[in-house]
Amino acid sequence: MIKPTTIPLAGYIYQTLVGFKLLAEWLDDPGRYEWMTFEADEKGAKGLDDLVAARSDGLRELTQVKFTVDAFRPEHALSWEWLLSRKGSRGTSLLQKWSTATTELGFASVYSATLLTNRRPDDEFAAQLAGAHVDYPRLSTELKSRIDNELGGTDKAQEFFSLFRFDHSF
Repeated sequence: MIKPTTIPLAGYIYQTLVGFKLLAEWLDDPGRYEWMTFEADEKGAKGLDDLVAARSDGLRELTQVKFTVDAFRPEHALSWEWLLSRKGSRGTSLLQKWSTATTELGFASVYSATLLTNRRPDDEFAAQLAGAHVDYPRLSTELKSRIDNELGGTDKAQEFFSLFRFDHSF
């Protein structure tokens, strides 16, 4: 049995390792970034704030890191159910949080926005990916409707998915 206190620690270690990788890339190419921060409090980045890097061209790279202890369990899959679930009646889904963050920062100021996770995609989600991006036309009509409602319409959903990367299985 995994101790409950182990779970948050493992998540922080995972996030730190992801951050170290980004720092190593910066060391390899010192002109790439102006600055980088963990757990950013930059206005508008809430929800995509685990790692924020300001590129030398002024654009931002936003990374949200999500870790689960047992990534091979079906209930811990990268799935639409997980991305669209809400806590309570007034909660916000992960997808909505990330879309709001990119909208508030302005799509033109964001170079990349990424979920980096050790979760494995379920079959449905995997079938709707084109590389690391959701291929919006592959979504069912019912799912499009649900996502459009979450993100504020078809145009916003398509814009979000053209920018947002789902880097999984790490």
